[in-house]
Amino acid sequence: MKAVGIIANLSKPDVRRISAEICSWFLDRGIRVYGQQELACGHGFTLGQPLPEVDLIMVLGGDGTFLTVAGMYGPAEIPLLGVNLGHLGFLTEVEMGDLESALEKLVQGDYQVEKRSMLSARVLRHGETVSQALVLNDVVIGKGPLARIIHLEVSVEGVSIGSYRGDGLIVATPTGSTGYSLSAGGPIVAPNVDLIVITPICPHTLNVRPIVVARDSLVTVDIKTCQQDTFMTLDGQQSFMLDCADRLEITNSEHHTSLVRLSGKNFFEILAKKIMAQNR
Repeated sequence: MKAVGIIANLSKPDVRRISAEICSWFLDRGIRVYGQQELACGHGFTLGQPLPEVDLIMVLGGDGTFLTVAGMYGPAEIPLLGVNLGHLGFLTEVEMGDLESALEKLVQGDYQVEKRSMLSARVLRHGETVSQALVLNDVVIGKGPLARIIHLEVSVEGVSIGSYRGDGLIVATPTGSTGYSLSAGGPIVAPNVDLIVITPICPHTLNVRPIVVARDSLVTVDIKTCQQDTFMTLDGQQSFMLDCADRLEITNSEHHTSLVRLSGKNFFEILAKKIMAQNR
């Protein structure tokens, strides 16, 4: 390992101290460090700007921080390693109590890089693209603060699969299946399974259920509601207001997010520890 990047959620307690300790640890071993400008560690860089060549980026924070960084640097396929400073931390690989042993594994090369699929989402308005983005977890179409039902028409590969009335719709990757989609009643999907999950949010019809489609399917969502605010939310981090008659096209992206997985851990162990254990 020759170089690492460090990005952190600056609102987390002690994050600057933790970042400084990690930075010093790498520098003491002759490894270059590129730190987010505000952290004042190693060579500073501005968040969102291209990074010099690094072997991986350490992300200090929770899943929200990880998703933000994935949106910025995932398409460059720079491996990301999350250090959990949040609550659940399903995407973050390392807990603070395991940090020192995790750093040792990194310098010894005792880890794997796992590629996670991403979705490409674009909004068409009068036939023109007005918004486009990549997501690691999910695209959510939801309503504003008023408790009114929104109406969405959903098609897969040009074939209608239903008229959805309720609070909205989630289109998720396997990685995103353990997020909002799970809370809305969607299935848990192993990350190495190639598919897209379509999950309605509080549907107003009892026979509406989540649907699983092939990874390369084109999912089209037509906005039929004109009486209230409707939003598209990307990985829970960015939102875009939708107009009546807007069309969303969501499909698999050619880009991936690369996750660092330390030796001895896999998806089902993380699932058992972070989600299943809460039900015991």
